Amino acid sequence: MTASCRTGSGFSLLEVLVALAIFAVVAALAWGGLDTLARSRHALDGERERLSALQLTIAQLERDLRQAVARPVRDGIGAELPAVLGQERAIEVTRLAPGGGWQTPLPALERVGWRCSDGELQRLRWPVLDRVAGTLPESETRLRGVSDCQWRYFDRGVSPVWPPRSTVAERLPRAVELRFNLEGVGALRRLIELPDNRDIGTP
Repeated sequence: MTASCRTGSGFSLLEVLVALAIFAVVAALAWGGLDTLARSRHALDGERERLSALQLTIAQLERDLRQAVARPVRDGIGAELPAVLGQERAIEVTRLAPGGGWQTPLPALERVGWRCSDGELQRLRWPVLDRVAGTLPESETRLRGVSDCQWRYFDRGVSPVWPPRSTVAERLPRAVELRFNLEGVGALRRLIELPDNRDIGTP
């Protein structure tokens, strides 16, 4: 009787080894497929979160600028700041904040700002309109991975700052543009029209 013959209904050692090798190959292929699916899902989840944060940020920015009011404010040393204080990498604006709840049942004015700093797009909010010494804004990071950030201001022309010389502090630009690159998304541009309330005086 040869060594390969079986005396009973069991499997030979060679058959067991072949079966184990086939199982290992199939398991390796299955694991590779599951790992690819898991990585793809993780990447899609990250992309979805990034796009959701972008949509919420742009929506908040549009609300802030479209509710702009021609009301200058005072800084911590008593100097007047224009209703819209625009720089190349930051902007401040007085806005009409909708009322609601027990604390602010009626609409009120507030001072908010946006700035690009350390690879982030941040929203600022001051606790009061006219500041005193030491008044600091609350800062909230809305987007990360931001680069090449630039604000521009449209009126009769285009300016990197607002207000231009000889422009009254109450006057608002006709529109504000924000350009920036967002990691994983690319170059973005948003042009937001401001309300036409340039003739409103300071309360």
